[in-house]
Amino acid sequence: MRNKEGRVVNHPGVYLKDAMEELGLNQSEFALRTGLSTKNVSTLVNGESDITFDVAVRLAAFFNNEVEGWINLQTKYNLYKYREKREKELEEEWRIVQMFNKEFLSKCCNVTINNENKEKTISEMRNVFRVGTLQALKKDDMYAFCKTSVKKDIDEKTIILRNAWISIAETVARDIKCSTFDKDKIISEVPFLRSLTLKRPEEFQPLLKSFLASAGVKLVILPYLSNSNVSGVTKWMRDDNSVMVAINDCGKVADRIWFSIFHELGHAIRNHKRHLTISYEKNKIEDEDEKAANKFAQDSLIDPIAYSDFVAKRHFDLSSIDRFAEQQGVADFIVIGRLKKDKILGWTQYQNRIVKYSVVN
Repeated sequence: MRNKEGRVVNHPGVYLKDAMEELGLNQSEFALRTGLSTKNVSTLVNGESDITFDVAVRLAAFFNNEVEGWINLQTKYNLYKYREKREKELEEEWRIVQMFNKEFLSKCCNVTINNENKEKTISEMRNVFRVGTLQALKKDDMYAFCKTSVKKDIDEKTIILRNAWISIAETVARDIKCSTFDKDKIISEVPFLRSLTLKRPEEFQPLLKSFLASAGVKLVILPYLSNSNVSGVTKWMRDDNSVMVAINDCGKVADRIWFSIFHELGHAIRNHKRHLTISYEKNKIEDEDEKAANKFAQDSLIDPIAYSDFVAKRHFDLSSIDRFAEQQGVADFIVIGRLKKDKILGWTQYQNRIVKYSVVN
């Protein structure tokens, strides 16, 4: 083996084998003369074990040379193997770096991909995601007690980006001061939360975050990470007995953002203890938790009985929608979004009422 400078870097066993041959000793004979086991000698000359301090002492005594010499041979070889392994790991980590959207890395992670200094980029990303190697992001079980609403057969890239997005959300959440989780407080203040849909982001965001923090919920809204397939995450935070609710701003559509917030709150209320729930955008499985979270979001945003009565009347002109929205104390786009979701309205109807805004943390 040769290092980058072209110098030969051999396992110390190579030199030991040459020395034994020069002395005309086989492995068994050499073992008897040095006090080592035949197995130990065999693994050494075959490069399968390291020269420990005890072995170095025995070899130095037999060959009448310095203990440090044998230890240095082993250290040089170990450093060579470490650098060789490190280079391969860096190549794999750089492959992972290429999976990320550059704009997302810059905006959310303050990381700029530097092709001239790959190690610097990789190091910065390790710090952001709190991992010793970016390869850790490939683990499907990176987040223990993970309960998802999606099929397990997702590809490697999706797993990596999903784990990265959740890791960033956790980092943001840890800086949010919060009370202990109180689901009853959230349920009792649903009308207040619904009324916030009537305000602009600069008005409702501080009110929403402040209230949720007082109820033990850390609200995190991050930019959408392409190909992560994550719609939202709910996670129990053990350090302060709070719950992290994280969503993305995909499409920046107001009714979708509000539904996602209420949906994740539904998960928190139902399943906040000791595990993490991920809501996906594609390949969803409508299990009990997903159905319950959807129902909580729908019924919290619009009273279900009132909605049924409204739909039964079959009056879906804007003036009727506005009156119903006012009665519910909710923004008109919430009603329009629900009618479109239920396929009562076409997706292109009342486009001028579709509100978009930025609500990223």
